[in-house]
Amino acid sequence: MDDYVDALLEEAPDDMDGIATSPAASHLFQVNDRPELLNDKDAELFHHMTAKLLYLCKRIRGDLMTTVAFLTTRVSKPDKNDYHKLARCIKYLRDTKHMPLTIEMDDKITMQWWVDASFAVHKDMKSHTGAVLMMGKGAIIAISTKQKINTDSSTVAELVGVHDALPMIMWTRYFIASQGYEIHDNIVHQDNQSAMLLERNGRASSGRRTRHVNIRYYSVTDKIKNKLLRVIHCPTEEMIGDFLTKPLQGSKFRKFRDLILNLPS
Repeated sequence: MDDYVDALLEEAPDDMDGIATSPAASHLFQVNDRPELLNDKDAELFHHMTAKLLYLCKRIRGDLMTTVAFLTTRVSKPDKNDYHKLARCIKYLRDTKHMPLTIEMDDKITMQWWVDASFAVHKDMKSHTGAVLMMGKGAIIAISTKQKINTDSSTVAELVGVHDALPMIMWTRYFIASQGYEIHDNIVHQDNQSAMLLERNGRASSGRRTRHVNIRYYSVTDKIKNKLLRVIHCPTEEMIGDFLTKPLQGSKFRKFRDLILNLPS
């Protein structure tokens, strides 16, 4: 999609010139209480550029996903801070426009998901879900989305995060199987042991702090019992899904970006 990226960058106005080392600063999810809204022309440009970035990140640039996920929530009434966040994403894309996504498959079809959630990072105190699918090297699917409900703990946020990713986890498994391939394993990596306990045992592991959780968030328990997937622990420092829950910076950003795009180390 080199031509697509070049065309997108050519459309960017002059005040988006320059380069950046990451697509978003650490304050990405912060929103002004008294915003200075964009005029109609700039708001239309914001919407247009965000839509083009969404198309790009859904296909080959998963490293832009977290930033674009936030920008898409701001297209109805973007303000000047949102415009600056868009500009930074464009600057990062300009600096990395030739960065490819490559995918390598394992000999056996093993689906490996990394699912994570950042607790209460949005202004309305909702959490953010991130998920990545690999079947060897390079992200086949990347998900970054604001959760639809408020949760009262990181454990529940992680449980909701798996629920957010579950339709894609199961659809991908069914799709590959319908093509006639044998799936060796379907693994969901998580870094929260309490959430994993709830997912494996459902209501049986629910205590005073989690008894209020809606039963639909335990649908993953049925999938585990039917051996359609299994959940295993992943150390936080190796949780690739973390990349899609918040705007990482520095070496951690580069580490997970390189894994998602399968870039040479």
